[in-house]
Amino acid sequence: MPIFNLHPDDRPPQQLEIDDRLLRRQLDHSLTQRFRQQCDPDLLYLLSDCDWSITTTANVALLVIVCPDRAISWQVLNQVVPLGSEMAKFSQDAKLRIYPTPEMLDFFEIRVDELSIYRENRNG
Repeated sequence: MPIFNLHPDDRPPQQLEIDDRLLRRQLDHSLTQRFRQQCDPDLLYLLSDCDWSITTTANVALLVIVCPDRAISWQVLNQVVPLGSEMAKFSQDAKLRIYPTPEMLDFFEIRVDELSIYRENRNG
């Protein structure tokens, strides 16, 4: 049954209530802190040059990394497998999204369950 045929009381809310947004923000902050605690120090050092955080959308943890320039972006992209492995500790549905520079709207995104492709290519 299409959603518009439902009684208004049975439809999802038009927008997230303020409590839902606060809870999501707390969850994102907690996940970011947990990632920081469990992450390899070399990866954290690499990320220290970037703006990064973990957000949740549609129940998927997403590590968003905005690189300051293309040189750092290449370094981050070369660490996709270890970064993805850290995110996989949260969920096998987790993703990484990497922006090469703050100005660029295009990004690279990969699910952690796709990391085997990169492992095979690096070893082969």
